[in-house]
Amino acid sequence: MKLKKTIVSGLVAASVFCAGSLTAFAGYQSYFYASKAEYEAMVKTSGNYYYLAAATGDYNCLGYALGDTSHWVWPWGSSNPTLQQANNYMTSQMYNPYPYSSTPSNVKIIAYGTSTSNVTHFSKVADANHSNAKWGGWERLQSLGWDPYTNLVYGSALEKYN
Repeated sequence: MKLKKTIVSGLVAASVFCAGSLTAFAGYQSYFYASKAEYEAMVKTSGNYYYLAAATGDYNCLGYALGDTSHWVWPWGSSNPTLQQANNYMTSQMYNPYPYSSTPSNVKIIAYGTSTSNVTHFSKVADANHSNAKWGGWERLQSLGWDPYTNLVYGSALEKYN
């Protein structure tokens, strides 16, 4: 096992590389944008958020999921879309919608919501076990699983896109 140190927002963090893959550090770090309680309230499993990139208001979850880290992308203005509106938009971006299931099948993006009338968030699938997302104006984070959020803000996985 090889230990590599990286500078993150002026602090030193340790990342462990095992057989060429990154094992991220879990949970809250002192340089995170918001309080630990706010992060913990967002996820079903305590500490299920791993730092990927610094907090910024330059882009959001949908922008990141679509590969745009220069723009805040939310075509519904200050409202959250219904699942049908989200599907219509994603179809216009050349993504095919399918009802959510945890079975991997070339999934690229996942939509979340507190109901089919309130889509709140999008993530990018990292692999069969992880999802990466930009949490609003907060950090870009990785979570174990594709359905890591509570209903406090983001809600459950509703749809997948490939």
